[in-house]
Amino acid sequence: MDTMYRYLIIGAHADDCESAGGIALHLKALGQDVRFLVATNGCSGHHEMMGGALVKRRMQEMQRVSNLTGIPYQMLDLPDGGLVNGLPERQLMMQAIREINPHVIITHRPWDYHPDHRNTSLLVQDCAYLLMVPNVCPMTPPMKRMPAIFYMQDRFQKPSPFTPDLVFDITNHWDMKVRMYHQYDSQVYEWLPWVDGLDMATIPTDDEERFQWLKNTRFGTRSEGYAQTFRAQLIAKYGERGAQVRYAEALECCEYGRQLTQEERDRLFPF
Repeated sequence: MDTMYRYLIIGAHADDCESAGGIALHLKALGQDVRFLVATNGCSGHHEMMGGALVKRRMQEMQRVSNLTGIPYQMLDLPDGGLVNGLPERQLMMQAIREINPHVIITHRPWDYHPDHRNTSLLVQDCAYLLMVPNVCPMTPPMKRMPAIFYMQDRFQKPSPFTPDLVFDITNHWDMKVRMYHQYDSQVYEWLPWVDGLDMATIPTDDEERFQWLKNTRFGTRSEGYAQTFRAQLIAKYGERGAQVRYAEALECCEYGRQLTQEERDRLFPF
């Protein structure tokens, strides 16, 4: 890509941005400016740890992902499990978005199982128009153009199922995407297996065995499921090759952001 663009992936928690990890890795490989922004500090996401010790651990995990991928991470330090769509939270989100000045934002859909996911999405939506209004958060210069805003794929059906406006073959980046999740050991090997009711004794302790185990959990298999779900769109985009795509991600356009022409879509997502 001859032009440098900025892509901001906004998640509620550390390990949420990785839902678009394949897209992020491909854009990074193309030399683009890709960044992760996390709304909450992760202080609640564990069954044994809590408070400052857990926040410190979550930040260390984020840093490992950043070291692995070269993608910078930023955190707003709002309470995990207590994120609300309020004016102070919106101002923090708006300031962060304006300072990064992205061409593209990718975030959660507003229909999701976790209130932090839903409220992160709503915060981004409520910032959208106001990003260009000088008298809102006047201490941070307004953006001069509206970013395009997209939602990451999910499987929720009500009140509105995910509609894939863009689909991507991420097969070449799947292994690294899973390795990104692998850095969040407090989540993928401790908290989430525990809250899912798994027998914790069945989780490997060896690092490489853990990674191979992780590939067979939802963190490894979801992208394969999306390839099946979006098979028709993949074939429409890639032709015969689309029938062979093993791992995929997709994005849905948010109507509150800049509406891209087909030429702009092809320029911003040339893969």
